[in-house]
Amino acid sequence: MLKGSIFDVYPDKKKNAMITWIVDNGKSVKIEEKYIPSFYVYAQREDLYTLVGLLRDLPQVENLNFTSKKTVLGSDKKRFVLEVFPKNIGLISKLSEIVDSWGGYHRYQLFDVDIRLPTRYLQDKGAFCNASVKWDGKNFIHDDSQWAIDYIMPSYKKAHFDVQHKKMSRIMSFNDPLKTIRVDNHVISEENEIDTIINAVKFLQKVDPDIIYTHKGDSIIFPYLYHRANVHNIQNLLNLGRDKDKRLRPTKQAKSYFSYGQIVYRPAFYTIPGRAHLDKYNSFMYGESGLHGLIDISRCSNIPLQVLSRVGPGTAISQIQVNKAREKGYVIPWKKNRPEDWKTAMSLLTSDRGGLILDPIVGLHEDIIELDFASLYPNIMLKYNISPETMLCSCCRTAPYFIVPQLGYHICSLKKGLLPEVLEPILSRRFCYKARSKNKKYNKEKFKELQQAWKWVLLVCFGYTGYRNARYGRIECYESITAYSRDIILSAVEIVQNAGYEVIHGIIDSLWVKPKKGCVKPNHLSRMISNHTGIRMDVEGHYKWIVFLPSKNTGVGALNRYYGLFDNGEIKVRGVELRQKNSPLFLKNMQNEMLKVFSRAIDAKEFLDLIPEAMDVTKDYASRIINMEVEKKDLLIKTCVSRDISEYKVDTLVKSALFQLRKLGVQPEPGQSVRYVVCDENSRKPRERICIAEMLESCDKIDADFYLRQIAQYAESILVPFGFTLENIFDMLQKIKIREKLNVSILPGIRAHQSSL
Repeated sequence: MLKGSIFDVYPDKKKNAMITWIVDNGKSVKIEEKYIPSFYVYAQREDLYTLVGLLRDLPQVENLNFTSKKTVLGSDKKRFVLEVFPKNIGLISKLSEIVDSWGGYHRYQLFDVDIRLPTRYLQDKGAFCNASVKWDGKNFIHDDSQWAIDYIMPSYKKAHFDVQHKKMSRIMSFNDPLKTIRVDNHVISEENEIDTIINAVKFLQKVDPDIIYTHKGDSIIFPYLYHRANVHNIQNLLNLGRDKDKRLRPTKQAKSYFSYGQIVYRPAFYTIPGRAHLDKYNSFMYGESGLHGLIDISRCSNIPLQVLSRVGPGTAISQIQVNKAREKGYVIPWKKNRPEDWKTAMSLLTSDRGGLILDPIVGLHEDIIELDFASLYPNIMLKYNISPETMLCSCCRTAPYFIVPQLGYHICSLKKGLLPEVLEPILSRRFCYKARSKNKKYNKEKFKELQQAWKWVLLVCFGYTGYRNARYGRIECYESITAYSRDIILSAVEIVQNAGYEVIHGIIDSLWVKPKKGCVKPNHLSRMISNHTGIRMDVEGHYKWIVFLPSKNTGVGALNRYYGLFDNGEIKVRGVELRQKNSPLFLKNMQNEMLKVFSRAIDAKEFLDLIPEAMDVTKDYASRIINMEVEKKDLLIKTCVSRDISEYKVDTLVKSALFQLRKLGVQPEPGQSVRYVVCDENSRKPRERICIAEMLESCDKIDADFYLRQIAQYAESILVPFGFTLENIFDMLQKIKIREKLNVSILPGIRAHQSSL
C-alpha cells in the first residue's frame, strides 16, 4: 500500500484521468485514475425535456440523467435537474457554453461547471492537498484532519533553478544564447546550448526535488528556456517535471487586467507536473506567508501548492466557500444570477456608507494608546450570522432576532449561514497561530508566516461579499457588515470617553486614544470594550509620540497617514513614501534617517527639539544630489505602464521610458513596470529626458532640480504639520545648491592664492 503526502494533482485530458503525486521522504509515486465529472442544469421541466433531445444529438455527450439536487443555498429542498456527462474531461466548459447559449443565457441555470478539477476530484475522494494518506488502489485512506492545527508539516525536497544568458545587447532578449543553467550550487555549462539544456534536465531529474524555487521563473527564466529549446527543436526533451508525458509549456497565458482601479500584469503560468514551481518574485502568497503559509492554506482550500502560489487570497476563500457548500450537499452555481434588491435613493444613501472614520487631529501627540479590534469584519459576519442566504430570510421575517442597525434588515437566527461556517475555523486558526507566534515555546517564525497567511484570507472575505461577480456575494451582506461596524466603533468610543480617555483618531476597526488623569488602565479598557461588543479588542501598543499627517488634497487629517514611536523603540509608519514600492531607494533612505533622528525623542518636547537635526538630514541628501555623490541606481523611479506607447497623449516620463525601450526592441505590457532616472525633465527629447535602468551605464547626468524637488516633497511628508512645505523646503535646498556651486567656483582661486603666498 502506497503512503505519503498528496503533493500535486492535475487532469490528463488525453487519458480522461486525474494524476495524483504522493511524496514521502524524497520518494514520489504517480497515481492515475479515470475521472470524468458531470454538470447539472436546472430549468422548467418542459425546457429540460427539450434540452435532452438537443443534447442527445451531440457527439460530445456521453450520458444524460435526471436527478434531484440542492440548488438554492440555505434551502434543503432538492430540485429536479438534468445531469450531463461529457465524453471527455475537457469538454465541460464547451458543453456548458452550448447549453447556456441555447437557453438565451437566462433560461437554464448551470451548476458544477467551473469547479477546479484537482479540488473537486480530491473532495470526491474524501482527501485534500498535503494530507498524509495511504492509497489502496481505489481510495485514499487517512486519519488526517483537514483543519487540524498540530498536523505534521510535510518535508519537501527543494532546489533553486536559474539560467544565465550570453549578453548580446543591453537588454536581455530571448534570442540571446544560453550560457549556463544552475540547480542549487551545481552549474551546467556545455559547449553548446543543446547539451547544456539536456544535461540540466538530466541533472534535475537526478536531484528530483519536490519544489523548484525561481526568481522570475514565470516571467523570464522558463519563457526564455522554452524559447531556446524551440530554437534548437528540442522542446520535446524539455521535461522538468516527474510526468514523462508532460513538457515545459505555459499552462496559462500572460494577460493585463484592471483590479481596484489599477492595471495589473500577470505573467504566464509555468507549472511543472509532479513538482511545485514556486516563483518567489511573482507569488504574492509566497511573499506574504512563505512556504509554511502556502502549505497550510493549500490543505484547507484544497488547491495544489503551485496553483495556490499564483493566485490571491480571494481565490483561496472562494474555494473554501465552494468546498463547504459541496460538503453540505449543494451543487455550485456557475454564474451568479441574483440581482441586487431594489432600493430607493434614500435607502441607498442610508446603506452605502462604509466603515466609520473619525478624522485625526493633525499634528504631534504624546502618550497615545492604539486599540484594534481583532478581525472585526469577519467576527461581525460570524457573530451576526451574515451570509447571502441568511439576509432577509423568509423564516424569521415575522419575529427577527438580528436587526441590522440603521438599515432594518433582518438576519436568520434559525440556520447558520455558509459564510459564518467557513469563517469560524479560519478565525480560530489565525488566533491560535498569532498567539503561538509570540510564544517562545513555538517556532515563532513559522507561526508568524502561518498567521500572516490567514490574515490576508480574512482581509478579503469582507470585500467579496460586495463583489458583484462573487459566487456567494450579496450587497446586503456588505452593507450589514459595515453598519454593524459603525455601531460597534461608536459604542467603543463611548466606553473610551467614559473611561477617562480622549479619542484622537478612529478608522473602521482601530482607535487612537489619549489617557486623562484618573483613567482606567489600557488593558482594562480593552477588556471593557471586548465584553460590551462581544468582539475582542487588543491594545496594539503605547506610543511615546505619534504624528498624524494631513491629506495632501484637503489639508484635513488623512485616514491612514501617520508615524509614531512605540515604547519598545519600534517606529510604525503608514501612508508615506518609504512604504511605497515605486519610491527611489535614495529618497526612502532619507525618510528612514529622518525617522531615526526622531526615534531618539521620548516625548513631544524632545521631538520638536530634534526637527533641526532632521532637516540637516534633508540638507545632507540635497548636497549629495548637487555633488553627484549618489549611486544612480538608487535614484531609479519605478512606474506602472497603463497603456501602449501610442495611446499616451501627453509626453510623460513613462512615455519617454517606453520610447527608449522600444528602440531596444522591448515593449512592456500594460501592468508591467518601467524604471528610469530623470536626466532633464524639461527636455523634449525622450533620450535626453530620462535614462532607463537598462541603459544606466551610459547615464552621465541627472536632473538635480528634479531630485531636489523630490527631496523637498519627501521631507514635507514627514514635517508638514510643523510648518514645512514643499515650496519653502525647496527654496532652502536651492540656496544650498547656489552655495555649493559658489564654493566649487571660488575654491580653485583661493587655493592658487594660498600657494602663491
